[in-house]
Amino acid sequence: MSPRPRIRRRANWPANMHEPRPGYFTWRDPRDGKTHILGRIPLAQAIHEAQDANAVVEKANVTRTLAERLEASAHTLERVIERMSTEELSTNTLKGLAGHDKVILEKFPNRDVAGIETTEIAELLEEIKARGKNRWAQAIRARCVALFDRAVSLGWCKENRARVTEQVKRKRVQRKRLTMEQFRLILAKAPEVAPWLADMMMLALVSGQDRSTVAAWPRAAVKDGEAVVYRQKTKKWIAIPVSLRMNEIGLSLGDVIDSCKSAHIASPFLIHHKQNRGGIKRGAPINLQTISLSFAAARKLAGIPDENAPSFHEIRSLAKRTYMDQGGVDTKALLGHSDDKTADLYADNRGIAPIKVRVS
Repeated sequence: MSPRPRIRRRANWPANMHEPRPGYFTWRDPRDGKTHILGRIPLAQAIHEAQDANAVVEKANVTRTLAERLEASAHTLERVIERMSTEELSTNTLKGLAGHDKVILEKFPNRDVAGIETTEIAELLEEIKARGKNRWAQAIRARCVALFDRAVSLGWCKENRARVTEQVKRKRVQRKRLTMEQFRLILAKAPEVAPWLADMMMLALVSGQDRSTVAAWPRAAVKDGEAVVYRQKTKKWIAIPVSLRMNEIGLSLGDVIDSCKSAHIASPFLIHHKQNRGGIKRGAPINLQTISLSFAAARKLAGIPDENAPSFHEIRSLAKRTYMDQGGVDTKALLGHSDDKTADLYADNRGIAPIKVRVS
């Protein structure tokens, strides 16, 4: 079939310019088929604007040489990630970064880093923030900044376009602090969820240590009256006297450790699985995600509402606040904090109790 003959008056019009109604002009982008309205303007102006638009498209479609295409394909974000240093990073940190990289690569698959614009990075961050995940947007931005810093150092791009994006403001923490009353309610339900959960909670409370440290606590950690444990997150060793006693519950660290050992199951870990189940063998360490999910299950059984509910990590803050009220314990050293700002963060009760005025 022969093409429809071109209207004589439109014979010299620039490509992609159309007149759907008399005196009303549009321009169709040949790259994606999207129609852009020029509106009711003089014919000369419409022709001028269409020519300018065609020039932009033509410039974007300039064919690169094979060598240029091969060089660009070698400078992708995937290749930058391969060249990021992983020295002294913990397994959990590497897992977290892998999650960040997955999100970034889904947005920029096989893209030349020099061709990624600030507006595109900002768009990714805005999409995440729109879902109410400001902390996640913060992490993604930080990873983008690190990746583009590496790309600049490799000479693959001239500037870090992620660094000029607006910093994501952290929303006020919504998660509630754990109270001692709630801790006791959850502790009572722990045996219904897992046989090791009560021991895990008690050890975390009396020692003040985080989830990963408690999960990896060596059975043979006690030497010369001290339990020496390693905080993977901060790469620090902490020596805690087994005589450390939390008066609120009437138990010392030594008492809790003895209770954990009472099962007499051969394992290098103080707290471990107590029975074979599925592919898990008795004596194996407890997975961190399993700890969080089990604690949440016990919390639900205790009747504590899910909305902004405290997580297992809140036991750490509860330990600090309880020892501060008790007095005589260096909680900053116990929790392994190197600065007062972090120490104060854990001491903040987030409004669950009034500020006490102490008079000596």
